[in-house]
Amino acid sequence: MHGRPPMQISTRRSATMKRHQHVLPMFAFCLLGVLGATATERQPAIENFTLGETRNVHRCGKLFLAGQPKRSDLARLKTHGIARIVTLRQDGELDWDQAAAVKAEGLEFVQVPFRAPHTLTDEVFDRVRELLRETARTPTLLHCGSANRVGAVWLAFRVLDQRVPLSTALVEARKIGLKTAAYERRATVYIRARWKAARTQPEQSVRPGINKGFLDPNLDVQAWLARFEVESREVYKNRSAVLEALALKDGMRVADIGAGTGFFAAAVAQRVPQGWVYAVDIAPRFVEYLSRVAANTKHRNMTPVLAGQNTVRLAPASIDLAFVCDTYHHFEFPGETLASIHRALRPRGTLVVIDFDRIQGKSREFVMKHVRAGKAIFRTEIEAAGFVLTEEVQVAGLEENYFLRFIKR
Repeated sequence: MHGRPPMQISTRRSATMKRHQHVLPMFAFCLLGVLGATATERQPAIENFTLGETRNVHRCGKLFLAGQPKRSDLARLKTHGIARIVTLRQDGELDWDQAAAVKAEGLEFVQVPFRAPHTLTDEVFDRVRELLRETARTPTLLHCGSANRVGAVWLAFRVLDQRVPLSTALVEARKIGLKTAAYERRATVYIRARWKAARTQPEQSVRPGINKGFLDPNLDVQAWLARFEVESREVYKNRSAVLEALALKDGMRVADIGAGTGFFAAAVAQRVPQGWVYAVDIAPRFVEYLSRVAANTKHRNMTPVLAGQNTVRLAPASIDLAFVCDTYHHFEFPGETLASIHRALRPRGTLVVIDFDRIQGKSREFVMKHVRAGKAIFRTEIEAAGFVLTEEVQVAGLEENYFLRFIKR
């Protein structure tokens, strides 16, 4: 059992905590416990950084947090990999044209302005979080005048998107520059609202009825064997190359999600004799068939699992690798299903997604009609669920399918 020790909250409060206790209502401690329990991987640490004469600079992975950059410092930002500048300052706060100067250096410039606490709206938080979620691909400098406003919006991102406990994130935000209690109150109210909404509103189906045939109690398994396990199917023909790309290690616990007739699940079980394979599918008839496949595996290390339409029904922290092959486009409730995969993975666990590359004017008519979206949208959904793309693997023989490898963050 890979759990974590029970969280302990000290009853001793520092002077700083006492000064800010009015912005930590009871919900915050509930939120602290829930988010702390799901933050299974350490996020990038906050570290002091130097950008010329720019004041109060901190770095967190590929995100830079700062006060107002000096005009003379803009030219050196590219040397640190920064591609985008996001300012929280309003028009008129500077006596020079920052937008023009930033663009002249070949950098992207985005303005999300607010100043008075009442102008720190939900829309501001939403927009900043959207931008900060892109920092893995677009290294970003987020700034205001002193980093006071930066600390407020970054606090929401740190808790809701990076799953850092609120108590920890508050300390970090104050270190970055957050000083205004009204900003802090706005951030904690926003966090509470978004946190509650995410857990009380059921996800809407993105493709109603797409799995109707698989839920049919009279599903003809033999007919699907003829469709799935045939050399004209790209992933089946190149199954050996796919298995190599999975980088399996003996002892791993692997979930084949959307296992179907089980040809990948059985092959993985053969390659991890000291490990275990969960063959997961929503089709009751497939799961019945998978029971027979499991009984015939050499190492008896495979368990069929009947999934729900929005959950893989695996225990928390029970797997090292989740493998989703030509199945993601069948996720009718991708947010909830991905959340269940995220819970099932151990810290720094791997998610591999293989799916059809849906490209207008290039993909087959079947793909264009059957697959609801392209790679970019699927990637965005997966990253929003708490995963980080580590690589797109070029697998020999795969021409209309792509192979994406993510890790749990």
